[in-house]
Amino acid sequence: QIFLHSYAINNYGRSAVSSWIKQANRYGMKVHIWVQVFYNGKWVAPIKNDGSLDYGYMKKKAAEVVSYAKMSRVSGVHLDYVRFGGTAANYENSVNAVNYFVKKVCSEVRKVKPNCIISAAVMPEPGMTEYYYGQDISTMSKYLDVIVPMAYKGNYLAKTSWITYVTDAFVKESNSAQIWTGIQTYKSDDDPKILSSSALLKDAKAAKSGGAKGVVLFRYGYTS
Repeated sequence: QIFLHSYAINNYGRSAVSSWIKQANRYGMKVHIWVQVFYNGKWVAPIKNDGSLDYGYMKKKAAEVVSYAKMSRVSGVHLDYVRFGGTAANYENSVNAVNYFVKKVCSEVRKVKPNCIISAAVMPEPGMTEYYYGQDISTMSKYLDVIVPMAYKGNYLAKTSWITYVTDAFVKESNSAQIWTGIQTYKSDDDPKILSSSALLKDAKAAKSGGAKGVVLFRYGYTS
């Protein structure tokens, strides 16, 4: 499974990307289009000044995701930044906004491609995702096929065992979505030293021990 950023479409066009996906399919690879939802160089809160949900923005963003899902040979769409940047507590309807968007986009995508795999990246902070990020895992997991907790241990100054803890917590909180644990392929954002394959395998096994059905490696540019 390859998560290809939507910027590839911006840079090369849909025709070229479709051709690239066709080549990937020949090798048994499935391609998901990776979309930034509430962040694009700066955070976009899906809530207006009066506290109401910004349905206009969310409708536009959902339509963008649907357009990617409709592309020939696309197997999935991945929702990144489907959250607030640590400021959710400042908005009364933050959780409602995220839940609304996830429910809407999942419904709209399945109308055009029922078998499309819909995934979303979530912050790896069990018990704190709603307060800081507006991510209600138990509700989001009712609509999504896959939840990807970004268990980047280097950024949290954590050991491999932390990956198991994070994975287990999200497995227990998810209602129906699979957990594909996201692991960092480099030491940390402050020290982008590429990890060895043996270190990555150790982290992947830690995710499996926590109940993960898959592992997402972030990111290809920082892999051996």
